[in-house]
Amino acid sequence: MSAFRGPVWSALLQPFHDQSIQVESVVAVGCPPWLTFDKDIADVSWVAADEEAVLLRLGADQHGDTRIVERLPMRPSSAGYMGRATHTLESIRQSFEPIGDPAGEVLLLVPAHVLSEMIVRLVGNFSFRAVVILLPQNSSEARNVWKLQRSLFDLGLVGIGSVQIADREARCFLKSRCIRSVHTLGAGTRGRVAMSSLGKNGRFANQMFQYAYVKFYALRHGLTAAFPEWAGNQLFGLEDPSCVGLNLPELGFGPFSEDDLVLWKVDEPPVDIDLWGYFQEIPECWQKHRSLLRRMFQLSAEHRLAIEDWRNDVTQAGRRTLVAVHVRRGDYRNYPHSKWPWFRTVPEEWYLAWLRAIWPHLPDPLLFVATDEPEAILPVFRKFETISAVLGPTASAIPDHVRDFEILRRADYLAICNSSFSRMAAILASATQKCFCPSFQKHSFAPYEPWLDRHFWYRFDTSSARLRRRTSSIKTRLLKTMRRN
Repeated sequence: MSAFRGPVWSALLQPFHDQSIQVESVVAVGCPPWLTFDKDIADVSWVAADEEAVLLRLGADQHGDTRIVERLPMRPSSAGYMGRATHTLESIRQSFEPIGDPAGEVLLLVPAHVLSEMIVRLVGNFSFRAVVILLPQNSSEARNVWKLQRSLFDLGLVGIGSVQIADREARCFLKSRCIRSVHTLGAGTRGRVAMSSLGKNGRFANQMFQYAYVKFYALRHGLTAAFPEWAGNQLFGLEDPSCVGLNLPELGFGPFSEDDLVLWKVDEPPVDIDLWGYFQEIPECWQKHRSLLRRMFQLSAEHRLAIEDWRNDVTQAGRRTLVAVHVRRGDYRNYPHSKWPWFRTVPEEWYLAWLRAIWPHLPDPLLFVATDEPEAILPVFRKFETISAVLGPTASAIPDHVRDFEILRRADYLAICNSSFSRMAAILASATQKCFCPSFQKHSFAPYEPWLDRHFWYRFDTSSARLRRRTSSIKTRLLKTMRRN
């Protein structure tokens, strides 16, 4: 058997290089000896003792290929596990101290079953940003690998590629906050999840919620996400397989409920399905992926620069405070609010009261108003210094509603309304943004944490019966869909 020589190391590290991650050292735990020596070893088994761990320093040979330049053993934890001393993720990090903290990025290389055990025993945060898991040769253990991939997603890592090493598959994962390119996400696939209704069921921000739900569902469960052509392809440069002709069974969820959250809690989530719905609550397991969501919905560099230049100019390089409000009227005026209370209009006086409360305490503030009825709404705010969005010819291709959306997400203070549009802008905003949401119970604006506060649409329905609304048939429908697959 040949050793794990330079060209193979280069292939293994390529998915990380594609994300601008330079791996300088590798912690190999429970790996076969020929993975951790840079020389030929005959008659070695893939199975190694789980407690065996080494720190490998990497460098380049005379041909420029990556190779091992130093191999340092790492002692197992003295605490022990199941009667034997073994490594834990915490003990591995602690063992760096006597060795000396490696320069550059440290990659964890580990068989899938070993990492599964280590995660079960994990206390605290998962400290490695780059991980490669070696898959078992036995296909019957594949189910456990998908569960491990789900655990890694919940710890903040997503798949970025898969590499074949001899007769084994190695899957590469990276902390999602380190992702630079969203075009190569995923590591292996066991099926598909589609949304053939994307682009036909809701407006701009609705579509962003829908796309994000399907994409994250695919990354968490090892699926291929498929979509029709939609506005995000051109706006954000998104590239995904087409769902045309798949004809997968549909699993639908109604609006203004949290029924779709059940998919993130079931032990055996359905695969090969076509999802329908609005998907506007944030599952708990998304909490570590806020940066990835921002990068996913990112305009081209040219258009981002135009908007950043505008913001830098009007705020005088951040000296002034950018305050933004979203006032939605238009179609909301026409809904029968007794039947559709979620679409009641937020009174202008609530906005004015909020502005009067914060304005004196902000450094030289200025106001941007995003509204679908500018002629009627803008004069309401004439007592505050308002600005318009004139971005110049470079950004002329940006639709007006996208321009407003991008400004909302860049505001220092933002008052959203009962609309997916401004809520998604707040979700994508920097964590430093101060966000406020209307309360129909208090008849005023209240602080709002877009990634933490639950029951977004319920808060706009003061009927206690509807606040308790749930679709009791969701589990039954889910089981039926799983049985069909």
